[in-house]
Formats: sequence, C-alpha cells, structure tokens
Amino acid sequence: MELDYNSVASAFVNSAQEGLMFANGQALAKLFVFNENTVSILSSKLQDVNDFDQYTIIMDNAVYAQFTAAYLKYVRDRPSVSEEEGHRLLCRVAELFNAVITNMQGAWLIPVMRPIALALCSSAQEVHRVTHDATVYAQSASLLLRMLIVLLSDTTSSLDSSKRLGALFVAGLLLRISLRTNAAPGAYASKALEARGFWDSSVFSKRDRTSYTYWLGRYYLVCYYVDLARVYLEHAFNSCPEWHYHNKRAILRHLIVANMIRGWLPSNRLLEKYEMEPVYKHLTYHFRKGNLARFQQALMDNIDFFRSQGNYLILLERTEILIFRNALVRLYRINADSDRAYILPYNDILVAFQLSSRNPGMDNFEMESILTSLVAQRIVRGYLFHHQKLLNLSRKQPFPPISSVGTINTTNSQ
Repeated sequence: MELDYNSVASAFVNSAQEGLMFANGQALAKLFVFNENTVSILSSKLQDVNDFDQYTIIMDNAVYAQFTAAYLKYVRDRPSVSEEEGHRLLCRVAELFNAVITNMQGAWLIPVMRPIALALCSSAQEVHRVTHDATVYAQSASLLLRMLIVLLSDTTSSLDSSKRLGALFVAGLLLRISLRTNAAPGAYASKALEARGFWDSSVFSKRDRTSYTYWLGRYYLVCYYVDLARVYLEHAFNSCPEWHYHNKRAILRHLIVANMIRGWLPSNRLLEKYEMEPVYKHLTYHFRKGNLARFQQALMDNIDFFRSQGNYLILLERTEILIFRNALVRLYRINADSDRAYILPYNDILVAFQLSSRNPGMDNFEMESILTSLVAQRIVRGYLFHHQKLLNLSRKQPFPPISSVGTINTTNSQ
C-alpha cells in the first residue's frame, strides 16, 4: 500500500528514534510535549495521516514505536475531540510509556515521564470538572501507581542514576489525586508513602521535595495525623521560594489549620503578608478568645471554601475542646488576683461555657464531661470535685501549652 508522505510525522519519528538511540531524555522531553498551544499547532500538521504505524515501523523497539504512534494519534485528535475522549487517548499514551520505561535502564527517561504524569493529572481534573465522574481519577491513579511501582523497583545502587529519581514527583501526584476525590483506594496513597525515605535527600530537586512534602502534609492532615502534617507542611512552606507567592499562600492555608490544632496561632502580620482570606483572621481571634459559637459560625459561613480545601471537618471537630479550654483560661484570669483563683465553681464554669457556645441549655453534666476531657488530655491540670462542684486547678502551670501534650481528641470521644 502506497504511503501518503507527511514530512512532520516522518521528522518526528526520526527524532524520536534518535533520542532513543542516544538515550537523550532531555531531547525527547522537548519532543513529547503536552502544552495546549504546541499540541494544537502539531495537530494541524498531522490531519492527513490516518495510520502512524506506517511511520513508526522503522523503529527497532516495538513498544517504543507503539508509544510514539499513540502520542501522535493523541496530538492529531486532541483539539477536535471531547475532554473524555482526549483523556482516554492520553491514558493510552501513559500506559504505553509505562511499558517503555519498564524495559529501559537508568533515569534518562525521567524528563519524558514528568509532562506525561502531570498531563494525566490535569486531564483527569478537567474531565471531572465537566462530567463529575470520579472514575477518571481512579483511572489516572491506577496508571500513576504502575508508574511509581516501576520507579521504586529500580535496584540501581546509585540513586542519581536510578529511576527512583522520579519517585517523589509521581508520588506527590498520586497523593494529589487521592486527596481530590475518594475514588483512589488507600492502597494508592500507601504506595506513595513509600517515597518518604527520599524527601530529605539532596539528590532530588528542591521542587520535587517541596511538592511532595506539601501533598504528604495535606494527606496526613486529612488522616488527622496533625504532628506529622505540621512537619511536612512546615518543610514545604520554608522550602518554597518567596517569589512563589501563590504556592506559599496555598501551603499556609493548611499549615494554619495544623498549627491551630496544636495551639499555635498565626500573627496578623503573617496573615496580612500573604493576603490570607479574612476568615483565617476571624477564626484565629475567636479561637484565642474562647468564643466557640462565633468560631463555628465563621466556619459555617465559609463551608464551601473549607470543604474545597479538605479542612472543614478537622477544624469543626478538633478545635471545640481547645476553644472551651481557652474560655476556661479567660475565666481563670478574671479571678487571677483572688486567693481562690485556682478554685473555680461549677456554676461559673457553666456560665462561661454557655456564653462561649451560646447554648443556654447546657447543663452541669455536659459541662463536667467537657472538664473531664480537658483534664484527662492534660491540657488543663487540676482535679474535679464532683460533690463540691469545684474545679481545683494546679498551682503550677494550670494551663500547659497545647503543643506540649499529645494529640487532642474531640469532646465526643470521652
């Protein structure tokens, strides 16, 4: 059968073959691109090609030839097909790339892997935005998981010449997908956690380490591992360059939440520097003042925002007991100069908690259960005298720093 010659397709295949022959990943990364404008331009040059296999038949590596043909088909069709069909074509490209990199030695294909993995995530996000079909995330997560397994399975002793060099990047994207939707099984995220051993290695780029620790911190925050979340989010925030203003701001949204649950509150100066949403200033103020009702109202007024961040439930559940503690601190300070400052009557505490929660129906039983939780978790030091209806505070640091005790549980867990 006579071949209708297309110079662009022929030149592309020749360049791809040359890049493979010389193991030139950087050159191939400039060839296999997923930028929308570049794809659109290249697509217009390939419209008269029906079968790319006729061009890739000259390639020695059959799997690599299939990958190249699949990429050219994706480029040719992408501007004219739906988001769903475009994502299907891209998944085929990623699937074949996984087969290619599995059979190659060394880290030279990592530059090609990056745009493929990133395009896979971006495409899934766009399809989900249009269709609300979570299966696209699961499909992308499955491909990224296979890619990560290939990278981590490389046993080359030298890390900087191993496929593992791409592990942090792919693991970060896998965590990103698992946080965007519940479609990705926990096994996917657990595989991404295997890359933790690399996050502080200087062999990896600062960009990869910062991105991975950000998504890892967010993952731990959603799982309520607050102290671990703080470690990784702080590393991401401190590592992110100042000129990446919007990235630092995105990290700070989650770092503020993790710090608040451990008793560290942001300063107004920090909030103003990064132009944080006004709600963070309101939450910080009401948290510090022990005003539970207004804190929760501010949270409710911004429920869509905090749900989109994945922080609504943890803020709602893990701050309540701490805000009651701060209300108790304010009551204690009112009587600080009195001889009986360390002995607080139940009636006074009940009024303070009722005002804090704006719940006049709160009774002594509910109030005492909150006190019991505060004392049991050691964020208040003292003794409860049930029959005398008194709280006897310790004379030595009755309110230790929240950060000095273990992770705080909710009032309902007691």
